Parts: sequence; C-alpha cells; structure tokens
Amino acid sequence: MKVIFVFLDGVGLAERSEHNPVFITPMTRFKHAFGCELFLEDAPYINSDKLMLAIDAGLGVDGAGESGTGQFSIYTGINGAKRFGRHYGPHIPSSLRPILAEENIFRKLKSLGKSCFYANAYPKRFIEWCLDQRTKGKIRSSVLFEAAILENIPIQSSEALKADKAISGDIIARWWRLNETDGEQSVQEISATQAARNLLTLAQQHEAVFYEFFLTDLAAHGKIQTPSSEIIERLDEFLSVLIKELPKRTMLLLTSDHGNFEDTRTTRHTQNPVPFLAMGEGALAFSGIKAIDEICKVMLTVVKS
Repeated sequence: MKVIFVFLDGVGLAERSEHNPVFITPMTRFKHAFGCELFLEDAPYINSDKLMLAIDAGLGVDGAGESGTGQFSIYTGINGAKRFGRHYGPHIPSSLRPILAEENIFRKLKSLGKSCFYANAYPKRFIEWCLDQRTKGKIRSSVLFEAAILENIPIQSSEALKADKAISGDIIARWWRLNETDGEQSVQEISATQAARNLLTLAQQHEAVFYEFFLTDLAAHGKIQTPSSEIIERLDEFLSVLIKELPKRTMLLLTSDHGNFEDTRTTRHTQNPVPFLAMGEGALAFSGIKAIDEICKVMLTVVKS
C-alpha cells in the first residue's frame, strides 16, 4: 500500500459560523469529491473507503497546541507535549531531537522497506541557512524537514520544482516570482490541479510521499497578505483532484497540528480539534483514533498490507 500524506499547518475543525473562513468560502469541490465538509458538525464522517474525524491536538496537556510538539507527535507517534512537559513551537524543542532521530516516520517506513519522498520545494538559501543553523545546535525548520535531514532524504529545491518533481509550499508556485529575496523568476506558476497531479505522479514513483502546507497558519497569524478565501479556494481545487484521481492501492491521509485558521476572532492558536482524513484501501483502520499521536502507528500497520 502506498501513502500520500498531506499536512495542513494550523487548521482546526470548528462549527459553521461567520467566524470560520471555510464557512465564508465554501469548499464545494472538496465536498463533492469527498462527501462532507471541514466542519466540526460533519465529524465523524465514515463512508466506504473514506473517513473524516475530529481528533485531539491538545494531547492531555493544558493550553493550545504548538507546531513543534504537535508535528513531533504526528511524525513519531509519541506525545511530544507530554514528553516535553508543555506545548512548544514553532520548532522542535532540543530535548526531543534525540527521540526524533530514533522514532521519526521516515525511519519507521524505511525499516519496512518503503521508499520515502519529501515533496516540498524550498529555496536554496533557506535550505543552506537551516543546515547552517543545525551546525549551531538550532533547528529552524519544520519537524518533517528535520526528519528528512536525519534520514538522508533529499530536500528539494527550485530545480525539482521546475521539473514537476516537487511541490511549492504555496501549491501553485506563485510565491517564487513574487519573493525578490528567496524566490526565482524562472519558476512558472501552475494551477492547483497541476500541482495535485504532480503529487500523484510522485506517489507512483515512491511508496510514501509527504507534503506540508503552511499558508493556513501564516495567514491566521497575519504574517502573509494572501486572503483566506484565496487559500481555501486553492486547497479546494488541490484536495479535490487528489481525491478524485487517487490511484488504487494508494491511501490519502490529511491532518493538522493545532487549530488557528478556522477562527478569525483570534490570531492565536485555538484548542479546537483538528481534522483527520483518510481515503483509500485501509482508510477505515483509522476509525478508532482519537488524537494526533495515534496516526503514525496505524499508518505503519496499513502500509504494510
């Protein structure tokens, strides 16, 4: 069984309301393709080979989830907030780095003989800066980026992106032509449909493909100018194509590390549950999970089949 894992940063599940951007800008394509919408009232949704659950990102620790310990929990199957003693972010705390080195998802998949691919494309300057920071004992990347470094999985740059062998962090690669410092004018913008198909092609070439989308959290924190409506429309198109064109013997998984984007009344993280979506053969094996640290174990069981 192959797997495509899509991570959305800072996306919780909330009820339909004027404060929820997903209610203001409906994901009509996603609803048609998957069968439900990204609202708390719609979970749990279980239908044949697909499900959506509202799962806990708080992990039994007071306060709202954070990216460092949340992503660690997703990608190791270990409760990072409890191990560290509190929620922590945006990067992985130093004391959890040795555990990540031993228990990361890439290592676990490789031990099963699965080929892994980290699909995100990053500017060369950012990659070099992150590697330089590592030499100083500092991790300034996502947890999955760090796991890829630990497991010698290549970090893709603009060259792979231009060859349709990587996916831009904004899906459509518009960012590269707009960013004068780290961007690259030779990178051409593509549609969200094409980006999804590129990801599906990568899944034909590798057994486990991971993609992370961070604009949701950045927008909710007010750190980028891209409107929430545009982000939702982009995700609507991207995810609907992945769902409609998902090959047989391939499983699509999607989740988040904490809430944020779903509530416009705050720029801080929320304590809402986060979505967990599974589609494809084996999807119903996830029907019993309750929290983000339970995803990894079930995924490893399913991909062995």
